[in-house]
Amino acid sequence: MDLLPNVPNFRDLGGMAAEDGSILKMHKLYRSAALHAAGARERARLINEFDLGTVIDLRTALERAGAPDPNMPHVQSLHAPLIPMKTLGLTFEDGNLAEMIRGAWDPDTFDVCSVYRDMVDGAVSEEWQSIFRMLLESNGHAVLWHCTNGKDRTGVVAAVILLALGVPYDTVMADYLFTNRELEAHRKAIEAKAALNGGKPEFIDRIGALLEARPEYLNAALDAIDEKHGGLNGFLEDVCGIGYAEDEILRDSFLQ
Repeated sequence: MDLLPNVPNFRDLGGMAAEDGSILKMHKLYRSAALHAAGARERARLINEFDLGTVIDLRTALERAGAPDPNMPHVQSLHAPLIPMKTLGLTFEDGNLAEMIRGAWDPDTFDVCSVYRDMVDGAVSEEWQSIFRMLLESNGHAVLWHCTNGKDRTGVVAAVILLALGVPYDTVMADYLFTNRELEAHRKAIEAKAALNGGKPEFIDRIGALLEARPEYLNAALDAIDEKHGGLNGFLEDVCGIGYAEDEILRDSFLQ
């Protein structure tokens, strides 16, 4: 049974084990797809049961305008679009969906891994710093971040936060890939719609690949972090503004 039926791909990251034996606290870190369809009962659960204090929206302004987050009393909101300007127009998660379905867009010319690398580029350091500032200032309340499907931008943010808290790579990758199970019905519906619009089987297969979470996608972002910043610690310090003192606050806030 879905925790929040109108909020796809929603999950609590609590309970994961860090490499030092610590455990991520429950009801502190959530990831999901977009929140716009959340009903009154679901919004009440987010506030009262899940202790939500902050929502971080990783979508572009265009995406937000078409499906804005609901207003929730006493919940802070941060807009942190995790796509550099040079990548706008290439978002495969939803921005080109209509073109994909009509067959007017060529997925062969699209490099998914390059988009993932752009998400950890210095061009979006302001967004990364805002994200971590919200974590540092959460004051014991839960933080939720989302994009549209909760797959790519949400997956990269989840990976960086989990790795920063000492969660092992294999656990981080398993959480990233779990999205494929959560969004399976969504992917099949899009593929079926493309088929109804005359899409050839090989074209539909390529669309399906773009709608999946794949290890090589997340690894592209992590490899870029290693190449440009000498590893996660360098990225956290150079791009996210997280030094020793901030790291201690993060661990005290989200680990037990």
